[in-house]
Amino acid sequence: MSGSANPAERADPRANAYLAARVDDALNLLRTDGMSPALEFMQLVGVPRKVALRVLCSPAQQRTRDRRRVPR
Repeated sequence: MSGSANPAERADPRANAYLAARVDDALNLLRTDGMSPALEFMQLVGVPRKVALRVLCSPAQQRTRDRRRVPR
């Protein structure tokens, strides 16, 4: 299986594109509405709580741009 993915897929370590998009949405909510609405949104769409808290509580580690060749 290694080598079967195209380079754009290998460049983004986030395996689940749906959850990755929801995390990006939650980060936008974090900026506009704050921590509580962003966390609630992430829980409603199925982002694991541990992941949600890590993402929302670590702004220095948040992505500043999408690594994909073709953005969503």
